[in-house]
Amino acid sequence: MPEVSVRHALEESVEEVLEKMFFIRPLGEAAAGPAPEDEFAAQLTFAGDPPGWLSLRVTARAARSIAADFLADEEEGLTEQQVGEVICELANMICGSVLSRVESGITFRLASPRMVPSSDPPAPGATVHAVDIGNGALTVTMCMGNPACQMVPESAF
Repeated sequence: MPEVSVRHALEESVEEVLEKMFFIRPLGEAAAGPAPEDEFAAQLTFAGDPPGWLSLRVTARAARSIAADFLADEEEGLTEQQVGEVICELANMICGSVLSRVESGITFRLASPRMVPSSDPPAPGATVHAVDIGNGALTVTMCMGNPACQMVPESAF
């Protein structure tokens, strides 16, 4: 049985990772609506008890800002690949944080995060948390141990 709810762990993890690793303070919840046309999306799977996956979507403008802050570089000088790699790392950090809060006594193996096509709507049984980060929105979807949660198909980055 999870030590804390997935929703609570997801909310705490998103806030903590954004603040401590990316120097971004979320401004509150955002509407978790359909995927905008211009966004970055990353996903990773994890094995353990229970297994599952996490996906992260962030508007392109916010993604560029997040990457620039993390890499201590100017937004204009960043490549799409650099932005994508930072968004993958953000997804990885949030996933690890959530899993350590929900099941701290279990060992999980996280796969490498990958860029994926944007997806609408979240899978049934998934937990979704969306935050406003000032220059856009970030939406994290997590599914643990629910076979109804289907992953987004992978794409080449």
